[in-house]
Amino acid sequence: MSMSDLLPLVAAALNDEAAVDAAKELATAREERDTSHKVEVLRAINDGDDKVYEDGETIVYGSALFEDGQYHSRNEDDWKIQLNKSRNICRLEDLRDCQICVGGGIAIASLDELSNESHGWVNGDETDHPDLDGDACSIKIEFCPQSTILTFFIRGWPEAEWKAVMEEEDAYAEHDIIPFLVENVAVQYPEAIVEFKSIKFSAKKIHGALKRLLPPKRKEQVRADREKRKIAREGRQEVVEFVESNMRERGIFDLFHWMAIVVLILGIQKRSEFFDRVIEALIAKCERSGMFTMEEANKIMSTMEEKQCSEDLGSDDEKSPK
Repeated sequence: MSMSDLLPLVAAALNDEAAVDAAKELATAREERDTSHKVEVLRAINDGDDKVYEDGETIVYGSALFEDGQYHSRNEDDWKIQLNKSRNICRLEDLRDCQICVGGGIAIASLDELSNESHGWVNGDETDHPDLDGDACSIKIEFCPQSTILTFFIRGWPEAEWKAVMEEEDAYAEHDIIPFLVENVAVQYPEAIVEFKSIKFSAKKIHGALKRLLPPKRKEQVRADREKRKIAREGRQEVVEFVESNMRERGIFDLFHWMAIVVLILGIQKRSEFFDRVIEALIAKCERSGMFTMEEANKIMSTMEEKQCSEDLGSDDEKSPK
């Protein structure tokens, strides 16, 4: 084989090598970019004192990209980031060594010691995380004045035990919840582990980050979602205010909160001529007989829907040519 015959093979090999190198550089750049945009819960291992050890191991327990968060479904003033669970297991006894970090490891909050303004509480099974199951117990920590809230689960703490703690008023001081969990619960249940679930920021505190880190399309999407929720919330507020004014006029305001819940369960999320009539019918029923069942409320709603359909059909017949 002549040299000229080998040239295409050499060129192809060089091109392949260049493509591989380019792919590696791209992957490295993407990893560096993602690291700088990450929100993480991690633990830095040292020799047990306050010195900084550059060679100490760092263990990540949960992480997510800042831009993968979203405005909270119940409060559009909060930016909530769901953390991806890592393969590393955090023992409850190691909770004090954990930190919330951004930008590749810059600590913005520490679980070592809460300030006097910061506090936490045992939330039990009351959580908006659907994967709470078994004997897992939800814990919330609010770091002040940043208004940053960390939610994590404890697994291996028996349900009967954490429910007893929730019922006992003086079981722990809210600003001392970390010492309580580490020095009491972890000692009793050394196999207990922690799963970090989410971090919630006050949108006002991170406004600059939201503007700089969200890609344009993502920014448009979250802004639109936020506006939809805001409109829905304002619509619900108008409904509640309509219920309130009507019940005050009829002198049955003591049942207002119950009636407001009934109306929202029925799916009345905004005011309209039809929904106003339904609300007035429900309030009239309440005035006559007090509290009633959801079955009765649904029956009133269904009857009025049928009546509305009949009226609409009659209106169409009148408009049709003879």
